[in-house]
Formats: sequence, structure tokens, C-alpha cells
Amino acid sequence: MKKQPNEIHNISDLTQILKNLSEPKHGTTRFFRGHAVQSWQILPSIYREQYLIENEDKIIKEALTNCPDEFLPNNTLFEKLVKLQHYSYATRLLDLTSNALVALYFACSDTKHHDEDGELIILDIPDTEVKYWDSDTVAILAAISTQNSNFSLSNGLHSAQIASDLANAKYQLENLDINILRSIEIGINKGVMSFKNINEYKETVLKAASELGESAFISSFNNDPAILSLLHTIHTDKPSFHPVINHRDLARVLCVRAKLSNTRISRQQGCFLLFGIDETKLNPAKFPDNWQRKTENNQKFIIKNKPQIMQELKAFGISRQTLFPELESQAQEIMMQYKPKK
Repeated sequence: MKKQPNEIHNISDLTQILKNLSEPKHGTTRFFRGHAVQSWQILPSIYREQYLIENEDKIIKEALTNCPDEFLPNNTLFEKLVKLQHYSYATRLLDLTSNALVALYFACSDTKHHDEDGELIILDIPDTEVKYWDSDTVAILAAISTQNSNFSLSNGLHSAQIASDLANAKYQLENLDINILRSIEIGINKGVMSFKNINEYKETVLKAASELGESAFISSFNNDPAILSLLHTIHTDKPSFHPVINHRDLARVLCVRAKLSNTRISRQQGCFLLFGIDETKLNPAKFPDNWQRKTENNQKFIIKNKPQIMQELKAFGISRQTLFPELESQAQEIMMQYKPKK
């Protein structure tokens, strides 16, 4: 059977695919992720089972309570999530790498999926959505993890919209009254007003009304009980945080560069997708599909022939021994080196 251009049977195929894609567009950075099964979604583990997301806050608190020595006092909440991810806890993080070979390894390494096609996910992420571990927006999304399962933006957004509409309407009512408009028009005709005509005045009023409405929206939203609780968590985690949240930030998916203090992250050239929410905590933020690169025919990049790829990767220095430097991860591979070959 003829090999399809979106199929990866060896490292040479991967090289050709990357060559055909060319460099990422200006203002974006390229990252990779490997899936052992091509049908898997781009979704963090905390959202893969209902019971996990319903108990996310409890899982984190249990881990921090039972293993306090594993976390430094000055660790941010995001850094704690990274460590939990490191130890296979379900979190709202999803691993990425800047190294395509590392992603290929993770798609091929699990022998129980060697008979299934995998997928290489190639993401060109806008630089505006790539943050560092100490970003305010990262602190906001990380703090969502400690809120209970009832956390929702619905009430806050509803109240904020009412406050915004009232502020907008009040300003327009006060400044677009028929008597005021007549006075403004007279002033324009006499040359004592800076406006060219009455329409320019109206546009100025409408713009000011919109800005007042936006300000009222933000103020009301940030006084909602759910948001006040979130702000408290953020401030505890990051005392320098300015206590104002833009509701749009809560619905974002960010690519976050973590500190390279973790040897595994450094070896794997790793970073993370950090997921916000879609109005309620039980629903993940929508992943931006336009970040994912595919073929010209909109096909995924499918991985086949996994055992051979694993042999090739080892020749390139990509193996469990190099990617998982911790002592407990080294044991099996080191001992297998000395097992007699049949």
C-alpha cells in the first residue's frame, strides 16, 4: 500500500512533513504533542473523567496536605500543578514540547498501543498566548483549580451586564437629552464648541457611554462572590496581583513556559497548555482549533510503525533514560542493558 503524505513511518517522514509545513508564521511559536492513539482529544486529564473535575480542588488539597515536604513555601500554585502533573496527578495542564522528536517518542513509547495509529500534533501558537510561569493570567487560570465544582461565571456575568447596560443608558440619557442636543447644536453654529457637527458630538457621547458601561461591567463582575473567592486565592498565591480580573481571561487556553528547575522538563524541552473554563468549572475552555497545523487536505499527521520509530529515536538519543532522568525512572532501562540477548 502506498504511503500517504500525512503518515509518519520513520524519522525521515517527520523531517519531510516539517519541511513541507515550513517555518511557523511570524508572531507564532511552534510546539508539539504526541498521542499514542489518534482519536485522543486535546484535553487535560482533569476533564477526562467527570469525577475528577468535580473533585479537582479536593485532589489538590489532599496532595498538598499529605505531602507538604514536596512543595517549597515560595512555589506558586502553577508550579505546584506542574509538580502534581509530574507525579501523574490529573490536572488542568497538558504537556507540550518544543522538540518534535520528543513528541514522537511519547506517541510511540507505550507498547500497549503499538498496534494502534498515533498522532503527532503540531501547534503554531500565537506569541500573545505564550506566557511564563510568573504571568498574572497564569495565576488566574491556576487559581481556578482550587475552586469547588460549583464555581461558575453565570451570575457574575449576568449582574455585570445589567450594571453595564444601566451605566451606558444613564450616561446617554443625561447627555443626549433633546434640550442638551439643541444647546450643543447652537454652540456648534456659533463656533464656541469644538465639535464639527452634532453627529460628532453624538459619537463622542456613545463612545464615553460604552467606556462607562465597560467599567461598570468590570467593577460588578469583580464584586461577584465567586470572583471574590477566586481573587482571594490569587492574592494568597501572588500578593502583587492587581485585584481585577477580565472575564475573558478565564476562558483562555495558554501555553506556559515553566521554570527549568525540573530536570525532566529541561530534558524534554517541555512546557504546558493551561486550560481555563467555559462559563462553569465543569466545562473546559474551548481549544483554539486554528492553532493546529494539518496537511493541505486538513488531515492529521498519523504515526505508524511505532517499534521501528522507537529504535530510530534511540539512535538520536531520545529514550526513556534520557527523557526521564530521575533515579526510579532509570532502573528498568539500566538493568535491561545487561540482560543476555537470546
